[in-house]
Amino acid sequence: SGVVVFDEAHAMGNSTSQRTTFGFKSASKQGLAGLELQRKLPQARVLYVSATGATVVDNLAYAERLGLWLGEQLPFLSRSEFLNQMHQGGIAALEVVCRDLKALGVYCSRSLSYQGVQYNILEHEVTPEQVEIYDTYAEAFRIIFNNLERALTVASANAKSRSAARSLFWNNNQRFFNHLITAIKVPSLIQAIEADLEAGHCAVVQLVSTGEALLNR
Repeated sequence: SGVVVFDEAHAMGNSTSQRTTFGFKSASKQGLAGLELQRKLPQARVLYVSATGATVVDNLAYAERLGLWLGEQLPFLSRSEFLNQMHQGGIAALEVVCRDLKALGVYCSRSLSYQGVQYNILEHEVTPEQVEIYDTYAEAFRIIFNNLERALTVASANAKSRSAARSLFWNNNQRFFNHLITAIKVPSLIQAIEADLEAGHCAVVQLVSTGEALLNR
């Protein structure tokens, strides 16, 4: 009896063996332990808490108490059948499952209210100095691009290696100009923040794609 609460329940997502692009992946001990706990306490109520509950099909493999499989009266006869059907249906199938679970009262998802929220577009006027900076970097990348094939031919005779180098070049090109354009817009952002603070408002800045994963690598 009692309640078993699995916070960050998606950490049990690897509770079943999976076939990936890199081969066969065994179930994790953490996921198996979560399943064993649920099965050893059949009378206990179970609560799953997760911010990413239905984004990946296999993340629901641990949720035996949702009533999706393991019985003749349930939608799917087994967990494997559920996973196979969801893999075939994709995100659309998961959305249908979530909708039905909400209707049954076993799935609850909440979001903040947007009542009274207003959006204003902050437009940055590019300065001549910033145009010159951008053009200088664009010219530098153009020089590299024009000489790239010759350099790759000299450096390696392997076609696969040259292809990987080209991919790396364009990845860095895209990432570099993304950060450059973001930096160019910062002066207008600072002015907007200062104006909001003077007006007695609280300024919250959201950084998207900070490059943390790249730094970690």
